[in-house]
Amino acid sequence: MAQKVIKRRAVFAEIHQDTVGDQVHTFSVKYRKKEGEEGYKAKVSKSLQRLPGQSGFRQNVSLNHVLLLHDHEKNHPFEILIDLMVEYNGMIIDHTI
Repeated sequence: MAQKVIKRRAVFAEIHQDTVGDQVHTFSVKYRKKEGEEGYKAKVSKSLQRLPGQSGFRQNVSLNHVLLLHDHEKNHPFEILIDLMVEYNGMIIDHTI
């Protein structure tokens, strides 16, 4: 069976959902690292602690194409380059417009 494909815009619409009921919206993500290795995180959410403008993080996320996420398994925030995201919840991300 072929994997489903999801548009990048739809991925961000889902990621930026703040909550589902009383719970934080969590998802899995597969990505490529800058060195070319593949990475996978099974349970992540949008980072609510390290938002742009707060001390400790001073970048323009939209200009740098960086997504701030929180890894629930290791309980720490991390960054992913948007253009290097490969899969969202098991669906292949289509980066074309």
